[in-house]
Amino acid sequence: MDKKPIFEVLENDEGQRLDNYLLKHRKHIEKSNWYKLIRKGLVRVNGKRVKPLYKLSKGDFIRIPPSIYFVATKKVSVDSTLQTDLMQHVIFEDTNYLVINKPAGLAVHAGTGHKMGVIETLTSIVGYENLQLAHRLDKDTSGCLLLAKNRKALLNFQSAMKKHQVIKIYLAIVVGVMSEVVVVNQPLDTDNRVKGIRTVKISKQGKSAKTTFTPLLNNGQYSLVECAIESGRTHQIRVHAQYLGKPIVGDALYGDGRCSHGRALFLHAKTLQFDAFVFEAPMPHELTAFLG
Repeated sequence: MDKKPIFEVLENDEGQRLDNYLLKHRKHIEKSNWYKLIRKGLVRVNGKRVKPLYKLSKGDFIRIPPSIYFVATKKVSVDSTLQTDLMQHVIFEDTNYLVINKPAGLAVHAGTGHKMGVIETLTSIVGYENLQLAHRLDKDTSGCLLLAKNRKALLNFQSAMKKHQVIKIYLAIVVGVMSEVVVVNQPLDTDNRVKGIRTVKISKQGKSAKTTFTPLLNNGQYSLVECAIESGRTHQIRVHAQYLGKPIVGDALYGDGRCSHGRALFLHAKTLQFDAFVFEAPMPHELTAFLG
């Protein structure tokens, strides 16, 4: 075997942390195991020991154990029908970004309970192998999902997020009548677990979170509201709606979960705006039909 167990860092991965780079290129190795290998000096950059958080530069050579290097991550077989269907949900594409109107019920990446997600499906398509998720949506939330085609574009979006320059507007149907604008400014503990399931709760020790709810219409029993957030926290809108006593229809975690209208959660990412970009995903027919 002539090839050496060495990765060469390319321009698209410049600035990435070593641990994240290794996880990306050998997904079958858990993060904790990578940390052990790095700590023992079995992973070296340019022949030297480095920390897991080491920022990579173009042209760096990363040597890893041959037993890992020569056993590549098993490729997941993706149904071509799913590939075609997802590409039909593209609402914007240029040399840096791809934006899709993510269908409700589809996870953004593989995980517990689902072997396939948006990122696995799209990166299995020729020409889209380097796509990276720029942010996330819950599995049962539909709407604008941004993916970056290169690291520079990804860092640009992440920088805008940190500076609170990204505007996200959602549509939700909540239980009860909301007749005026309400601003909820309650910190969230996103590390809380209930029976092993992440269940976000309001806590003074949590991270700051602000949601502005603007009512659009109601039918006397439910209200269609616009929810505006900046960078956003995990489950932010869902928890803040629960805080108001008006949980989102179908929410099994923060509401009663009762819904029989074709989707599990009536939350839709309508608008994503940053820099000069404004992306819009039309309101799903299920929301329109539910309100009659």
